[in-house]
Amino acid sequence: MIDSKQLFFTNHLTDPATQAPLKTIDQETLIFENGTSYPLRQGIPVLIDDVESIFKTNDILKNKPTTQDAQYRKKSFRTVVRQKLLPSLSQDFNMENRYTTLAEAHSGCKVLVIGAGDKITWYNEIFKDALVITTDVHLQFNPDLVVDAHQIPFKDSSFDLVIAGQVLEHTFKPWVVAQEIERVCKTDGTMLIEVPFNFPYHGAPYDFFRFTFTGLRSLFPKSELIATEVAEGNASAVATYNSQFLIDAFSHRFLRSTMLFVSRILFGWMKYLDKNSKKVNLRTISIPKGFSMTFKKDNKQRSNSALLEEYKLLHK
Repeated sequence: MIDSKQLFFTNHLTDPATQAPLKTIDQETLIFENGTSYPLRQGIPVLIDDVESIFKTNDILKNKPTTQDAQYRKKSFRTVVRQKLLPSLSQDFNMENRYTTLAEAHSGCKVLVIGAGDKITWYNEIFKDALVITTDVHLQFNPDLVVDAHQIPFKDSSFDLVIAGQVLEHTFKPWVVAQEIERVCKTDGTMLIEVPFNFPYHGAPYDFFRFTFTGLRSLFPKSELIATEVAEGNASAVATYNSQFLIDAFSHRFLRSTMLFVSRILFGWMKYLDKNSKKVNLRTISIPKGFSMTFKKDNKQRSNSALLEEYKLLHK
């Protein structure tokens, strides 16, 4: 653990179940002021409340795959063909610019990444001038902490920026996770939330929700919506579902692999149509593969009617 992270954990970590402050950290255990303790595995705190969470500490310590499986990422001929040689069905054309802009605005800040997955190195490189805390619900890719986002184990207002990229769909109660994200974000802090709108069932059984513009907006009532982007647009959604339809038309593994190959060739070009649909309006937000919202926490409680009024932004 880097010294600056160790110091940050000492000052900001809390018991996920009760929010009691941290008392001590030794080589194998974290102990909180209320007497509860949680294990460390290879220096990584595993802060899971086994009573409330759908994830269990013992499974995590045994490296049981949950929302991701590191074995899937291991390089094989099939993986290389799928990820490197075949055209992708979608692309977030503004992703690098979105994150670079955030990184420039948060130099020297505290950044929390929820569900970092296999992009831990990427997040640390992008936010190289910030203190980055990466988290996930497994040890597969060595995050800084293992946490359940329904119970984020940090004090209120601990972070200047909170990122949840393609995470909320995998949470059992995303409205609770959103409350937690707002809670640990500082007033005037930023939250970047990226979600799918049209995407096949994945990460089974840990895939629970899809989000509309108004649905995602409603989850952050104490924050101002400062930006919305169609990350992967309508054409990407159509390409993805066309491909999945062809693959799922067959049960035999060889035929499914063949359809994956064929569909990538047939539909991989469609994503470039999304380059011409950058403006967020009723047309571009109708069936996108996914979109993002950036919020600024102002701690002003908005009514349900006020949140719904922001639907009018889509008519501009």
